[in-house]
Amino acid sequence: MANEDLAQNRNPNLVFGKLAIQYGLATKDTVRQALERQRALAHEGIRKPLGEVLVEMRVISPHQMKALLRLQHFLLRRDREKPLLAHAVTKGFLLPRDEKRALARQMELFKLEKKFYPIEQVLLEEKLLDPSGIQALKDSFTGQTNRQEAAQPVPEPVSAPAAPDSMVAADRLDFLEEFFDVSVSSDRMEASLLWTKKPPPDVTEQDLHAFVARRGICFGTEPFSEIVRHLLSRPTSKGSIVIARGRPPQPGRNASVLYHFETDPLKVGRIREGGSIDFRDRGEIPLVREGDVLAEKIPPVPGTPGTDVLGNPVAPPKPLDVILRCGRGAVRSEDGTHVLAVRTGRPQVTADGKISVQSELEIPGDVDLKTGHVIFEGDVKISGTVTAGFRVKAASVFAAEIQGGEIIAEGNVMIAGGVIHSTIVAEGHVKARHLAGSIVRACGDVAVSTSVVDSTIETSGSFLAPTATVLSSHVAASQKILVQHVGSEKSKACRIVIGDDPIVRRKSAALRDRIQRLKDHAQRLKNAETRQRKALANAELATGKAVQFQDKTLLEIRRLEEQETGTAQSPSMKAHVEALRQAVHETDLKVEKLFQVQDALKASLKHIVDRRVQCARDLAELEEDLRALMQWATSKRDRPEVTVQGVMAAGTVIVGTQSSWKVADSVRAVRVVEKSVEDPQTGLTQKKISFSPLS
Repeated sequence: MANEDLAQNRNPNLVFGKLAIQYGLATKDTVRQALERQRALAHEGIRKPLGEVLVEMRVISPHQMKALLRLQHFLLRRDREKPLLAHAVTKGFLLPRDEKRALARQMELFKLEKKFYPIEQVLLEEKLLDPSGIQALKDSFTGQTNRQEAAQPVPEPVSAPAAPDSMVAADRLDFLEEFFDVSVSSDRMEASLLWTKKPPPDVTEQDLHAFVARRGICFGTEPFSEIVRHLLSRPTSKGSIVIARGRPPQPGRNASVLYHFETDPLKVGRIREGGSIDFRDRGEIPLVREGDVLAEKIPPVPGTPGTDVLGNPVAPPKPLDVILRCGRGAVRSEDGTHVLAVRTGRPQVTADGKISVQSELEIPGDVDLKTGHVIFEGDVKISGTVTAGFRVKAASVFAAEIQGGEIIAEGNVMIAGGVIHSTIVAEGHVKARHLAGSIVRACGDVAVSTSVVDSTIETSGSFLAPTATVLSSHVAASQKILVQHVGSEKSKACRIVIGDDPIVRRKSAALRDRIQRLKDHAQRLKNAETRQRKALANAELATGKAVQFQDKTLLEIRRLEEQETGTAQSPSMKAHVEALRQAVHETDLKVEKLFQVQDALKASLKHIVDRRVQCARDLAELEEDLRALMQWATSKRDRPEVTVQGVMAAGTVIVGTQSSWKVADSVRAVRVVEKSVEDPQTGLTQKKISFSPLS
């Protein structure tokens, strides 16, 4: 029974018991016995929760009881919130997919932080509703119509129409200029009244109203009575007060992708509580069938314009869009909003967002001379070792070990043991127990549990090695780097690069190179098409002239034959007619050849046009891939940093995007980031590597 179904039963004991059964901690008979024991204790006047009864029976541990209680409380509280969500969908506050997204995010937060987040907070954080929308939904749900007016958004302070200068004498305004000035912030969202002399005691609301209006401030002004009261109650010789605030634009919601399958069932790169990595936890492998919806695009929602203090509209930031990308076994719908499976298999999404459906190949032993290189479109599971000199190219790869081999994967690579003198290139995550003398390049996270020695790691994600030691290695990660120890006194210095993304840089450069080559090829095809069309036009023109010559010659022959009818033809006339007939025959042969030339030119032209069309399609796909790659690269939110829980040895080199630092003396338990620092002498801002102790 699914967790969501369990929550429908509001009896906490039954929910707890069913959860214990679902997670394999107890059997149905055991729970039934515990419930009977609980009832017997109740007759004796002793009330005990079911969890404590199961602990006394030694069915579950106290730690397991706490975990189940936490989940039970979450499901019961979640159950109480579901009517509100159902009401929101019924009344149009939310779309059904928004409800599904909110519940999925609430569950995700609970799994990550073991904490219950109210659905109202989730709706706010996911920007599905704003605070006023939440309040309106609650009022609608409770039926308290008398609170609806209070639920409306509090209007921004808007000034009354500015007093025209004519209502205040010009010389009076000039007089005020000696005391006051108006400062407008660079974004024009705030205006302040400044004074460098003690304000005159007879200043009035009308004076300030006209003075501010002269400076163009016409929106969001504070009540002038309050401003005057402030000026006269604190008559200092120098000061300032905010007199107007604009209404900032409300950002919209970026487009997102809602996946209808578990996107990381193997939990590659996931860290358990305490910092270790569970290499045995492989999760439940999802399976889809042909026609199943794999993912859908949640379109962006535009923001609401704001208004600055000068009354000008302020456009909201444009929400980011996403492009649904498909690999083998998946296809995008005609409107581009859904991805569908075209075959039965295991769905997967690469780190950079490409969705595919893969079949599976199992190799019971090693990849060696018996198997040769393994090239397969689906997932490959290898119970043995990828041996030296052999290559495995597949969607995802699962192997016991790699020794001198090479793996190229469109998805994840999971190695139960070590990677020794080998190369791994993956579009997804990479997970291994240890690395030695190897190269790993991945779009996703790279997770290692024990050690990295004399290796190169490049990742667009994070490098996660909370229990590992890194020696004599080069590690470059776009996001986080988490390790236990870096370097030692006897090993060569490590080089740690943060914030740089060599994978994206290399892939984008390759895509741009392919795009340019396709553009050059398209131009050559265009030139060839122009030449072919010109040659075809010349052939058609020559054919037309030849046919015209034939027509004229035949008319001439007919005229001569009619002219000589009834009279004997002279030898010269006969010779002339015969010569004309011969010319017609030769022209027939010429026309036949010209038609053959035209057919060949048309076939060649069609081939060129087809190649141009295909080239245009390939070019559009590559440009879309480049846009999607750059969108994905800019969407990563984790701040680049290095966290060393143990010792970072002297000599370690930390390289940022614009700065670098060599560690002079060994340090312990530090966090390293690259941040902007202002030079006090020049006032210029520059990037510098910064160390701080772990709290």
